[in-house]
Amino acid sequence: MITLGAMDWTNVQNRSGYLGGTDAALVGRIGGGLRINLEHYIRLAVAYGDLPRRYLREVPKTEAMEAGHRFEDYFFEEIAPGGMPHIERQHILRRPMEGLPALIAHADGYDAARGVVLELKFSRYHTADVTERYRWQLQWYYFLGAERVRLVHGSGTLPEDVRIAFRTVKKDPEAQAQLLRGLYRIKEMRPRIREVAEMIELREIGNDEK
Repeated sequence: MITLGAMDWTNVQNRSGYLGGTDAALVGRIGGGLRINLEHYIRLAVAYGDLPRRYLREVPKTEAMEAGHRFEDYFFEEIAPGGMPHIERQHILRRPMEGLPALIAHADGYDAARGVVLELKFSRYHTADVTERYRWQLQWYYFLGAERVRLVHGSGTLPEDVRIAFRTVKKDPEAQAQLLRGLYRIKEMRPRIREVAEMIELREIGNDEK
């Protein structure tokens, strides 16, 4: 079983041994009755540590992703120091739940004294649309104990014409309940997840022996 250390950034980047904010939509959909397919089983098996990271489908880097990284650097180097001195960058929130992989949330910024998470997104879409698109990730922070979640929405052109909008995201009781149902269902699926992982590895061993 893979465990997540205090600063085990390799596992965080590889999505191994935990369920994080990028998995929140899957957890929520499972809580809403999603029919599980093989790709979902593989992700859950990697989260439990039953399969190594290489079984996950690679997510190609895009220009939008690179713009998002540049916006984060710009915000924390140019904006935050002036009015947000207590914000810690790249903070990991955790919530242990028995029978489940580690549950974490990788916050772009975090004010530990007030329990405030900053989630940065750089997008040409309207702030309301960005909030809805990342609904599950934003609610996941609350599920892991955040007191308040603020979306920091950047748009325009970096760095000469950047527009920034702040929006406080409210905690949604229905979303919280659906996430909990999803996690309970994943816990119930544990034997099947392990079984699928064993079948995949046996199939690979068989292919190697041919």
